[in-house]
Amino acid sequence: DALLLQLTNTSAYYTYLLLLLKSEVYFAIIAICLLRRTAVCCNGERP
Repeated sequence: DALLLQLTNTSAYYTYLLLLLKSEVYFAIIAICLLRRTAVCCNGERP
């Protein structure tokens, strides 16, 4: 039972870590897109 509990906790931890990493990647992509769009607008050009 102890091994099963440890395995469950480990899998839950890695699932949480994976979701956190995924959200960070999405956030980085969105931030880069917004910064590029803002830079284009600031230069006076239309996107």
